[in-house]
Amino acid sequence: MKLDPRLQRLIDWLHAHRTWLSALLTVAVLGVAGLALWEILKEVKLADIGAAFGRITPHQVALSIGLTALSFFVLSFYDVLGLNAIGKPQPYWRALLGSFTAYNLSHNLGFAPITGAAARWRAYRGTNLDPGDIARLVVIAGVTFWLGIFLLLGVFLVSFPGALRVHDATMPYGTQALIGGGVLLAIAIYLAACARQTGPLNILGWTLPVPTLRQALIQFALAATDIAIASAALLVLLPPEVWHHYPDFLVAYVVAVVIALLAHAPGGIGVFEAVVLVTLPEVDKPSLISALILYRLIYYWGPLLIAVGLLGLNELRMVRAKPATDVQPASRDGQLPEDITL
Repeated sequence: MKLDPRLQRLIDWLHAHRTWLSALLTVAVLGVAGLALWEILKEVKLADIGAAFGRITPHQVALSIGLTALSFFVLSFYDVLGLNAIGKPQPYWRALLGSFTAYNLSHNLGFAPITGAAARWRAYRGTNLDPGDIARLVVIAGVTFWLGIFLLLGVFLVSFPGALRVHDATMPYGTQALIGGGVLLAIAIYLAACARQTGPLNILGWTLPVPTLRQALIQFALAATDIAIASAALLVLLPPEVWHHYPDFLVAYVVAVVIALLAHAPGGIGVFEAVVLVTLPEVDKPSLISALILYRLIYYWGPLLIAVGLLGLNELRMVRAKPATDVQPASRDGQLPEDITL
């Protein structure tokens, strides 16, 4: 199919200027998020936020760190599942390295398909995975994550009236349940398709394995468990008296994650916090702000430093493991090999 010349010129222009356009979009998103946060927080006093920080106990911090570690442990099985699906399983430590580094870079830098693929390419260097395998792995892991998002969102929208709101405005339960029911229906269709699958999908010559029903159920269980644990790592930083609001909290968390991912702001910074603040009006704002700041340190920035260190150690290991015989020796008569020229 031949595109209209004007459309083709536009596509070519966008491709040629994609770097600065991406940077401009990121700045715009961060600017909008900053303005939104300013409006939300303009009546909150710094002294109140400082006092809220002081009320967070070491036990709560330790619990959040433990839940963060558990979340990344569950995340590692995204890669284990994907590697088995493409028929190239790896030792568990390698899957853990690939998932941990990929998700930390994508969590903090945004543009998950690109940053996650780059991290996995380095983590799986030296294995039998080629670029096509890495791309399939990224797709499978991404699909797994979104399946968990949709499952939790559908279940909670149907089960908990008033779970979807902004400030004091609550969506009517009929509309909310209709959205949740539609999500669950789409999930049921997906599972039925997996149960009846007859082979891999072939899209424009690119082969993508279709999960079996068992693999699809594992995808849902893994992703839902991970998201529930990751949200709990934030919840435990709030005052214990609000922990019973977990259903409302989880819906707010899921919506915030989705909007932050769609905005492509680095780490969803500003966007994630703004959405959580407007969807949890019943939580004391200084307590919620202090919890969000600490959560950013515990779940995002701390693991990012560890991930960068692990990637560096892996690169060093690869360099040391590279045999010295990689340099082609001279021939027996002392001459350079024919394919080397001076």
